[in-house]
Amino acid sequence: MLLDLQSQAMALHILSLETSSACCGVALLRADETGAVDLYCREHVGVQEHSARLLPMVEEVLAEAGIARSALDAIAFGQGPGGFTGLRVACGVAQGLGFSLGRPLVPVVSHAAVAEQVEDDAGRALVVAMDARMEEIYLAAYRKRDEGRLETLIAPQLMACAGLESWIRAQIAQLADGASLLLCGDGACAYPHAFSGFALHERGAPERPTAASVARLAHAAFLRNETVAPELAAPLYVRDKVAFTTVERQAGAGGNPRVSAPAGQP
Repeated sequence: MLLDLQSQAMALHILSLETSSACCGVALLRADETGAVDLYCREHVGVQEHSARLLPMVEEVLAEAGIARSALDAIAFGQGPGGFTGLRVACGVAQGLGFSLGRPLVPVVSHAAVAEQVEDDAGRALVVAMDARMEEIYLAAYRKRDEGRLETLIAPQLMACAGLESWIRAQIAQLADGASLLLCGDGACAYPHAFSGFALHERGAPERPTAASVARLAHAAFLRNETVAPELAAPLYVRDKVAFTTVERQAGAGGNPRVSAPAGQP
């Protein structure tokens, strides 16, 4: 028993929260001095229940791992982009834990947490398209480098569905030296017409970020000292305008006005 307590004390513990989608997830990552990693995870589907379910799930993974909150070294959270309410829940809980425990936070881009799940050694461009509603997509693209580290090809941004495929292919041809691409995320399911030109071999399985993938990215970021103080943590918003009037919608407005504006206009 004493040896178990000593080994736990020497281990690194990172608690990760992910609520940017309809799934609420919590993961506790434990890495020992040999580099071995264990993950304790909980997930619940129900977008209206994130705030009620998150903290009980935190207590469940801590109990399963047999540690107290005080044993945590850092708190990670999926910072988005994604559902506004979910992003605020994860960030707020992470900040509360960080303040109370005096621990740093590790913000993780939720699109990167989708790309992290892809097992790829072919240097493909991993295009992550997530449903942003109103005929729009939250889009980002990555490529896996040595030891699985993600290189950002396209930072998360809001895109209209119209003309999206041709834009993606042109960007990947320029930014990834003509590498083949793999489409991930739930965007293709939400708007099949916008992605109809992508062949089956260009489509990947991961459709959403998970707390476990956030934890793995946070672990690597923590080892690189890429942490922030709780008061500096914030969700990643890429949509400037949330709601439009009926007149604006009938006129074709939707989401971020800058995205759908004709070329050359602000």
